[in-house]
Amino acid sequence: MLDILRANKGSLIAWVFLGAIIVVFVVSFGPGSFARGSGCAGGGGSSYAARVNGKTIAAGDFERQYGQMLRMFQQQTGQPLSKDLAEKLGLRQAALNQLVDKQLVVEEALRRGLVVSDQELSDAVHEMPTFQEGGRFNYDVYQRTVAAYYGSPSRFEAGLRDDLAYQKMMAAVRETVKVSDAEVKAAWLADADKVDLSFVRIPLAAAQAAAKPSEAEAKAFATANADRVKKFYEENAARYDQQRKLKARHILVRVAPNAPAGEEEAARRRAEALAARVQKGEDFGKVAREASDDENTKAAGGELGYVAEGLVEKPFSDAAFALEKGQVSAPVRTRAGFELVQAEEVVPAKKVSLDEARLDIARELLGQEKGKKLAEERARAALAAAGAGHRLADQFPAADAKGKTPVKLGGTVIAADETGPVSSSAGTFLPKLGAVPGLLEDALAAKAGDVLPKVYASAQGPVAAVVKSREKPDPAAFEAARGQLSTRLRNRKESQVEQAWLKELRAGADVKVNEALVRAAAPVED
Repeated sequence: MLDILRANKGSLIAWVFLGAIIVVFVVSFGPGSFARGSGCAGGGGSSYAARVNGKTIAAGDFERQYGQMLRMFQQQTGQPLSKDLAEKLGLRQAALNQLVDKQLVVEEALRRGLVVSDQELSDAVHEMPTFQEGGRFNYDVYQRTVAAYYGSPSRFEAGLRDDLAYQKMMAAVRETVKVSDAEVKAAWLADADKVDLSFVRIPLAAAQAAAKPSEAEAKAFATANADRVKKFYEENAARYDQQRKLKARHILVRVAPNAPAGEEEAARRRAEALAARVQKGEDFGKVAREASDDENTKAAGGELGYVAEGLVEKPFSDAAFALEKGQVSAPVRTRAGFELVQAEEVVPAKKVSLDEARLDIARELLGQEKGKKLAEERARAALAAAGAGHRLADQFPAADAKGKTPVKLGGTVIAADETGPVSSSAGTFLPKLGAVPGLLEDALAAKAGDVLPKVYASAQGPVAAVVKSREKPDPAAFEAARGQLSTRLRNRKESQVEQAWLKELRAGADVKVNEALVRAAAPVED
């Protein structure tokens, strides 16, 4: 391989371009392209992220892959990604999944005899803009760069060969995808056949508020439905077995779980200094706003709201629930760093008995029944009035409609609305309505001006609807849309096939993940 490269040896390119190679590889050669510190095919080592069919994904590879995902997010959004959001998005697990998938794909490529030749490897290197000057490959830059990042050209070439094998194998999988003319035509018809609905929904919550049961009704219901009340109590035990709660604030001094001793000690000293400020009488919220590393709570003075005992991680929970109202903990080491906790309010645990809860449960269940009945009655009345020629928009005017009195139910304004054009590809989900089974199907079978024949159920309340307009497919427009639609369908099917194939590979593989290391990935800088 090096003999081929030497044939293209040229002048030295500026070292300022060396960092650009990272982006080139990530974009051009798929997951893990620069996660090759010790290589997926390496032997082992005490620090590993996963083992795939006996081959090791090193901890350093995982950390670099995770870092690349964070940097790409920042490049795309222009903002750094907070640690909390990265955790919610599951980016650490996604980074590991990419590396595991890549290793499985490379193994499958080798099993199927997909070989990356020396010439293909050489061509890939020569095409990288980072290794070129004046449109020509520069061998000196290539050699110095790979030595700096990988230690040797042979290690770099082994990683690149795997990346190219990955791309070859995934391309072969995508080539199995076919999109027929019939599929394209069916998709076009589904997109082009549209309906616009005028509708009104009677919110169940508003109806329940309007149909509030009397004390006598609730007592009678509790007596007549004792078993039902008891079942509700048992199925919602958490509502009546209330854990001790704490309204808390915190101040975070962020430091990684596996930080060097010097960083750990510096963070500890900083946390102790902040604790001393609070002990001397400074307001906890003021100190949090000035010094906390938690960007999600800093502006609110470290406010966490209510936290329940048993639902927050140790050792934070141990420190927090040892406090009385107004007390502040000593710095406690958590996965995020060192934290100070203040108890603003302590709510004792409380067990509500069935006898104590019986009347409230009866009132809630009866309210649901009466509210549902009232909402359905109002929706059916609106539908009947629409059938008699009274527009839904006139029956239920908007709150700001001039000269018209809005309709209220349980204190809530009920106003008619419109979906806008919706195609059959939307399924049961409709704009402004969400999932309403059967509504779109019936609407597409109707014509403009039709009042749909029934009230439709949705999670928020019953819906009455009228077809405002219909847009039928125009056969003359199909040819113009064919190409773009075919590409869109192919891309969608390729993605589905790839994911199914990768899932099958994983199902047949022996994958052992070092969960402790993955959970303890280096924190994101705020």
